[in-house]
Amino acid sequence: MRWTLKKNLAGMEIGPKAVKLAVIEGSRANWRLVHWASAPLSEDTVKPAFKSPNIVRREDFMAAIQSLIEGYPSRIATAGLSLPSEIIRILIRGYPKLPASRTETEKLINWSLEKSFHFPIENTRVSYQPIGRDANGNENLLVTIGMRSVIQQFEQLLADLSIDTRVVRPASINLYNFFSPRMPQAGTSAFLGLFDNYFNFLVFENTRLVFFHGVKRGFSDLQFFQDVDMTIQHYLDTNPGKRIERLCIGSQVGYHDELLEVLGNLIDIKVTVLKENELIDSPFDHHQPLERLKLSSFTSAIGAAQSLLQA
Repeated sequence: MRWTLKKNLAGMEIGPKAVKLAVIEGSRANWRLVHWASAPLSEDTVKPAFKSPNIVRREDFMAAIQSLIEGYPSRIATAGLSLPSEIIRILIRGYPKLPASRTETEKLINWSLEKSFHFPIENTRVSYQPIGRDANGNENLLVTIGMRSVIQQFEQLLADLSIDTRVVRPASINLYNFFSPRMPQAGTSAFLGLFDNYFNFLVFENTRLVFFHGVKRGFSDLQFFQDVDMTIQHYLDTNPGKRIERLCIGSQVGYHDELLEVLGNLIDIKVTVLKENELIDSPFDHHQPLERLKLSSFTSAIGAAQSLLQA
């Protein structure tokens, strides 16, 4: 008889208001949430910024992380990490031909980015993921750019607590990765990922990512729905003749019914709110709004834990 050992995976999300820990077990087809915890951060402990250090009050930050790991019965040696999306630039870049080696590809990306950004590219951490060829035959890459010193500040402080942050990604990417198994596999579909003060909008053509846009606004902003509508129009303007057939929503902050009602009336696109309980087993009652909100608030941390399987 062959025994299968289940390995727990830990993910952390760091935001301006709280740090969250999610521990999961299982596989890509059958996840289970086994532990979750959140520790509030006092005002100005973490101030998301692209170029300057984010952690302002080191002692308060370390105490919050310490409280999370002490609340889990086993040692957390490795964790996937979600950082605020505002501190990392995400863009799609196309190249007629890519070098054969990863090292040469990174040099090509760095060279092209240095012409676009007004800071030395050697001070940044750049990563990329191939996302397929476009209609012109260009090889497209999803590129993330963060300041090396900003990211290292988070990594070093967690290393001081003996936590190896093996995979570091923007919260918006981890949120999408959590919900991605429920995205349509055919046609042109969009994903709206919602946080407190940020949303991202991704468009896929038959699962190939063709458009990414992030906006520093959340549901509580008065212009939120207008910004979503303008983002959709921006995609349509840059892709003449195309249309979005379905909009799928993954919200970390709730408002599921409100999003479905308002966007369903605002745009001529079929709108679906993705259900967290279809992607992971947990003790939360999905039919109770407050219970569902508790689970949805950990989706980016869960996505960070899942990223360890891809490392």
